[in-house]
Amino acid sequence: MRVLITNFMLAGNSGTENVVELLADALRSAGHDTMIFAPTIGEQAKRMAYRGHRVYDRISQIHDRPDVIHAHHISACFIAMAKFPDTPVVYTCHSAFFEIEAPLFHPQIKRWVGVDEACEDKCLARGVPEAQLSVILNSVDPARFKMRDALPEKPQRALLLTKNTAHLQSVRDACSTFNLQLDELGPAVGKVSTNLANELLGYDIVFATARMALEAAFVGCAVVVCDERGFAGYLASSNVKDWRKNNFGVRLLRRPTTRALITEAIEKYDAADAFKVTAHLRETASTDDYVAAYTSVYEAAIRLASTIDPVQIADANARWMEELIVTGEERIWYKIASEMCWMPRYESEYSRMSENISALVSHSDEATKTISALSSRTALIVESLSAAAAQTNHAVAQIDFLSRQTSDLSNELNAIQDHTAKSYNILFNLKLAYQTLVPSIFRRMNAVRRQRISREKD
Repeated sequence: MRVLITNFMLAGNSGTENVVELLADALRSAGHDTMIFAPTIGEQAKRMAYRGHRVYDRISQIHDRPDVIHAHHISACFIAMAKFPDTPVVYTCHSAFFEIEAPLFHPQIKRWVGVDEACEDKCLARGVPEAQLSVILNSVDPARFKMRDALPEKPQRALLLTKNTAHLQSVRDACSTFNLQLDELGPAVGKVSTNLANELLGYDIVFATARMALEAAFVGCAVVVCDERGFAGYLASSNVKDWRKNNFGVRLLRRPTTRALITEAIEKYDAADAFKVTAHLRETASTDDYVAAYTSVYEAAIRLASTIDPVQIADANARWMEELIVTGEERIWYKIASEMCWMPRYESEYSRMSENISALVSHSDEATKTISALSSRTALIVESLSAAAAQTNHAVAQIDFLSRQTSDLSNELNAIQDHTAKSYNILFNLKLAYQTLVPSIFRRMNAVRRQRISREKD
């Protein structure tokens, strides 16, 4: 049998991603041909492809027609149905709360599956015929999740597996009371394991819910079922059957998760009883029964393939497009986008926009004040520049005046120099005439007379 499995993504080892890997491994081991379609793929898809799985993130890449489509998540399911409109579909609902998991009627979907009683009720509430609905509880691959050694009489190492954070401190405080070494794994603490099966082998007591709780108990750990949504309690041989029907999930989380309740649960630790829980799960929750149950559902869906009416398919496709394609109405597309944190609610978005507008107004007021101050400073600078320009013009005028005065003085000096040169020439000529016209004897007599007169005065 060729089975096309769809999922919203195959990247980070979340709940349904691990289910897809488990299912693909188990079907292939049972001799079936599997293909996986997920619009978003990552490291998990790469690891699966390396192990031989056919993984696609574009529906156009798939050319082999499947015998049946095993769908998780309505968006990926719709893409696969549009590609293979004559292939019957089995749709599995994994959550009673998320819209992307919720059933949406389509005549191509021939069988529906809920993974626990809450999902069963969700399917019935959405109009799924009871005759077409099965409950197939989650399972674990015993080849991957091997049984650990016997638990110690008292727990020594604890592990918290979580997708949320509000209960973290309560768990930490309770563990410190018993001197338990506590490690933490999961998206909430930013540490995700790609090999949880081996990780679990080293812990005595595990705090978890849903599939993580099942896997921990399957390996042989004692388990306390709790997360931030609420507290169920210590998993024991007396409650394991009922709790598994509810997937160790939200319907059991009736009390708030507090330090006191977690302390009480740790005090109930019982290695022998934990072994009974593990033995029961390894007998009833292995993938052998899981594959057999799904194979039976697949075969039932395939037998009804001939009843697929193209007119009904077209009508249903139109209704699904109305719900899933983005429009101005808050239909299923909007709910999915909101729960995936892609589409904030109007109220929060309006509040955010109002805050942004208030901030812009405040910045605008500050900018206006700054511009006003700059305008005043600019006016002062212009006034100063005008005064400086006037002073500069006055200085230029003074320089021009002094330049003219200097030029006039230079001309006068040149004239004086000319007169001085002429006077010098006259005196020089007179001296020559005197020396020529007056005999030298008279000049000596005159010199003697001047000397005598000078002595008489002395």
